[in-house]
Amino acid sequence: MDIKKTTTSTGFKLSVMTLAIMNVTAVVSLRGLPAEAVYGLSSAFYYLFAAIVFLIPTAMVAAELAAMFSTKQGGVFRWVGEAYGARTGFLAIWLQWIESTIWYPTVLTFGAVSIAFIGMNDVHDAALASNKVFTLCMVLAIYWIATFIALKGLGWVGKISKWGGMIGTIIPAGLL
Repeated sequence: MDIKKTTTSTGFKLSVMTLAIMNVTAVVSLRGLPAEAVYGLSSAFYYLFAAIVFLIPTAMVAAELAAMFSTKQGGVFRWVGEAYGARTGFLAIWLQWIESTIWYPTVLTFGAVSIAFIGMNDVHDAALASNKVFTLCMVLAIYWIATFIALKGLGWVGKISKWGGMIGTIIPAGLL
């Protein structure tokens, strides 16, 4: 007797547009725009150069590796582990974890200091931005809010990332 196994996926998949916005907002930051303003329109060349030389090839490699190991789980650990062994796979994922451990507090601190400058009084805003307790509380609040959003599922993460990236980075960068 033949029994066919059918699997149904209940997982949410990110659209290409949402994934693109998430990647653009992760790489492009408004923080560097004032320094890049010196280069004027030629800075567009550098962004295109970076996209062609780094971002597109990296995306193609990731897509190829994901397709090669589509029946297995593991991401970077699986990709590197299959090619170079489990120890090297562990090293790759550990290095990625360490990089994130440093990157998240740095970006969240920038966000907390930026939030401090929302007010109208420059002296008060500067004092608030240099207040370490305020910065720590804001970093922890943003981190935990992001954690709770992630616990709601990939659908929530995708929606908030897409709209947040559009409203917070892409539209302001276009206007600048």
